[in-house]
Amino acid sequence: MPRRLKVFRAHLGFYDSVIAAPSQKAALEAWGAGKSEFAHGFAEATDDPKAVTAALAEPGIVLRRPFGSNGEFKSAPEAPAVPKPAAKRKHSTQQADRERKRKAAAEAKAARAEEKRKAEAAEKELRDIGIEEAKLRDRRKALQKTFKLRRT
Repeated sequence: MPRRLKVFRAHLGFYDSVIAAPSQKAALEAWGAGKSEFAHGFAEATDDPKAVTAALAEPGIVLRRPFGSNGEFKSAPEAPAVPKPAAKRKHSTQQADRERKRKAAAEAKAARAEEKRKAEAAEKELRDIGIEEAKLRDRRKALQKTFKLRRT
């Protein structure tokens, strides 16, 4: 007499999986999972009518459905749905983008202001040097005139 099949359920990756197998060991081998899946609570025996019906229809075959869905268990399930960003998250993302742009604009403005300040300081220093040069020329001319020195 063949062994009685039990239906086991596990959450593996993005999918809920079920299998009709004679033992936990056989279910773990079919899933390709480690020995501790049942001990850690990732796998368990189930009596969910949808799971039991689907698993007993194809014993020994791992059947899956996307995690959290109520769809049918299949040997080749559809890909899980990608969640859409929540409106709040989208709003906070937009707000963060605006803040980033504001900071970048403020930094650019500060950099332009600093460059302008440096240019004005350089122009002032050049004017001061020009004034000093004029004073030195006048002083040289006065000394040359006083002592009747030859110009160099």
